[in-house]
Order: sequence, then C-alpha cells, then structure tokens
Amino acid sequence: MYSFFRNFRRWLGARGVPHTEALEDDWDVLVVNSWVVPYGAVWRGKRGHPGARVLHRVDGSAADYGRDPASDRRQRRVNTLADVTVFQSRYGREATLLRHRVIGQDGPVISNPVDTQRFSPDGPREPLPGRTRVAHVAWSTNPKKGSAQVAELARSHPDVTFVLIGRYESLPALVNIVVAGHADWERLPQLLRGCECFLILAENEACPNVVLEALASGLPVLYRDSGGTGELVGDCGAAVVPATFGERLASVLQRREALARAARARAERVFGFDVVFPRYLEAATTAVRRPLPSRIERLGCLLRDAGRRLRTSHR
Repeated sequence: MYSFFRNFRRWLGARGVPHTEALEDDWDVLVVNSWVVPYGAVWRGKRGHPGARVLHRVDGSAADYGRDPASDRRQRRVNTLADVTVFQSRYGREATLLRHRVIGQDGPVISNPVDTQRFSPDGPREPLPGRTRVAHVAWSTNPKKGSAQVAELARSHPDVTFVLIGRYESLPALVNIVVAGHADWERLPQLLRGCECFLILAENEACPNVVLEALASGLPVLYRDSGGTGELVGDCGAAVVPATFGERLASVLQRREALARAARARAERVFGFDVVFPRYLEAATTAVRRPLPSRIERLGCLLRDAGRRLRTSHR
C-alpha cells in the first residue's frame, strides 16, 4: 500500500497532475485503499465534493489472509461509496466479489506497478555467501507468509543459501541461512541482484509487490501456487511445494539466463509505471458518480454485517 501511493504520487508529479493528501482540499478523484481508510472519512469526502468520484482499490479478502474479519466489514462498507472498484488481480476479484462477497461492485483488474528503474538487474550487488542464493522477503509474521517453510527447506537443502530479508521469528541457526534484516529502498535492490532466484511461499496473496520487484530485478520466481502470485509470475518461474523445491530450483537454474531476461521484460511490459498508472487514471476519470447511500441503505449494510458477525460467532 505504502509503496503504491508513494510511487503514484511521484508519477503524478512528474506528469504535472495535481494531487493532494488532504481530504479537505479540492479534488476530483478520491483514491481509497482496501480496508485502511475509514468509512466516515470517505463519506465526508464524497459528500463534501459534489461531482467527485471515489476509486476503491481492493486487495483481497481478510478471511483468506488471516486478518481480523472486521477488515472485510470495513472494506464492504467503504465499497458502497465507490464509483469504481479496482481489483489488484483476478484472484482478488474472485475472492472478494464472488466467493466471500465482500465487495458489491465489479470493476477492472489492474495489477500493482513496480519501479523498474530502482529494481533492475543492473547496479551494485551486495556480496553474499554461497553459490546458489535464493532470496525471500517478509515483514509480516502472519503464518500465511510461509516463512516457517523456508527454514524447513534450508534444513533439507544445505547446498542452497537462503537470503532472508525483513522480519522473521524463531529461525534455526543454520550456516545456509543469511538473515539480512530490514532493507530500505536502496539496499533491497542490491540484495535481490545478489541472488539467483526468488522464493515466495505465501498463501492467498492478491498481488505481492515483492514478486514484481524480483521480476524487475531479473529474478526467476519459485512460488506457492496460491492467490494471485501465479498471475504475476507467468512463465518466468515455477510453482513449488516443499517436496518439489530441489527439482524445480535445478530446472530454473538451468534456464536462468533466459528466465531472467523474460522476468525483466515482463516487469517492463506489464507492471511498469507507464503501463499501470494510466489505467488507474482512465478508470477514475471515466467513472460515473453514484449517489451516496441513503440512511436506509446504510442501516441495511450495518444490519447485514451484524448478522454475519452473529452467524460467525454461532459457528
């Protein structure tokens, strides 16, 4: 979320598109992220700006991701104020619109962008030990990130160096685990360039930015076939489970040069700023403003959410 808005602001500024972070300012489009922005703030913003449109950027379902169910209730309510809904992946659309019915409005699927200048195969590399280095990035300690499986893979593949970037808990003291810790926007690209491929074992991620950053860095991606990750990777890597990790890694390494070129080309062609952000502007500027929900409609939404909470508690 934070990298998306930081990059979006930078892109808008470079093209002379005026933008603001203050809700009380004058604006034509309000971009709202997932379950983060409170319903009341979006309501006040839309009510106070007649003619303005609300673009709701939807990640995935909290139910799938292991978050507090209240997160889905928040984004369900916010979506009643949206004039256009943008899903970050086909998986995110299926999970929130069709399966869990968190989101009530359909809309385009527009993936997240990646900074292809910052994340590139070219540039300084941080020196790392080992001959075969596999990068893994995680900040959240949510079990669905799959970090525990990385430690298991390190035990069973002592010839592979696992470079862990971010925050991890209870890691074993193995010589083939390199704990890089937190990496800022200058160091992260250098660490990725120092590795042969990227590993992500997360479950039910709608559009993980770290995958896009790895692709832009020219890294083939080994991934758990879950959520929207396979949509992002395409033919630039391979799906794995712990039992197939060694075989798939060997296959990727045999084709690494071709896969690295394909990964970089895919990042530029599909996820570059000048590909993704114009689609956001088009979705926002062509949206038709919907009326604010009436008091009865707002009350009905609250009652439906209360009913879901009661049914969940009963089960």
